Amino acid sequence: GKRERRCLSVHRTATLLDVRIGAHVRASGGVWKAVEAGVGLGCEAIQFFAGSPRTWRPTLYSDKDAARFIAARAASGISFAVIHTIYLINLASNREDLYENSVHSLVGALRAAEQLQADAIVTHIGSHQGAGFSAGLSRVAAALRRALAESEGSSVRLLLENTAGAGGTMGVNFAELGAMIEAADSHPRLGLCVDTAHAFAAGFDLRTAEGLDDTLSRVEAECGLERLVMLHLNDSKAPLGSNRDRHENIGAGEIGLEAFGRIVRHPLLAAMPGILEVPGLDGKGPDQANMDVLRKFAGKTQK
Repeated sequence: GKRERRCLSVHRTATLLDVRIGAHVRASGGVWKAVEAGVGLGCEAIQFFAGSPRTWRPTLYSDKDAARFIAARAASGISFAVIHTIYLINLASNREDLYENSVHSLVGALRAAEQLQADAIVTHIGSHQGAGFSAGLSRVAAALRRALAESEGSSVRLLLENTAGAGGTMGVNFAELGAMIEAADSHPRLGLCVDTAHAFAAGFDLRTAEGLDDTLSRVEAECGLERLVMLHLNDSKAPLGSNRDRHENIGAGEIGLEAFGRIVRHPLLAAMPGILEVPGLDGKGPDQANMDVLRKFAGKTQK
């Protein structure tokens, strides 16, 4: 059922500080390299792929590599680590081979995260491919239930990411995401990752204080704010409501600098991990320049 919409009053104290700013980093050459890259950028949170994002084969780490990652993270200032699942996953597909590969990949990501003592995995849900949301919903729910059952006893959270909305993708708004969580028995390990660029492209106007508050009100009403575990902090090349997924550097896109200042300081997002997935000034991904912009907004000293 739908949650009662309630006033988003400020519950959190200022001592919880602002969003924990982090980045998507490379883990090639050894998974511990993700920690090294994160430390180099001054990250408080990191996201990385376990293996290639464009191949089905799940990654399992050797005990030695997993231990090296765990030790490196313990010695760093990184308080949140999340694995992003591969791009090929479609939990709503009615193609049996694609569906089974997707579930297998999801379970593999959960197992890899467990090995590394990571906090969560985040996944794109996929597309109903014209079959309609309700048809997709039953398949997504079954996939999530299977993945959670096969990783029973794990503390790793499974986070569903909102989508910009092109091509019948599932999770274009918080009503859809809430329906998926509810259909998967409202499992306590299910959560949300809200991508700012996707939300904006899906019609949520994050440019104003009112628009940000309204977006968070919808998260609360449809899913519950306790389900919101992390953010993807991306500006948008594409205009409001365009349903186009095009990330831009912070302040260089349609959402704009002022809005990101409000996002990282919003009391309801205090201490939440915020992961940059921007192209970077040199086109090589999240960089110091983008990190520094957000750190300045959050009143954090540069590392």
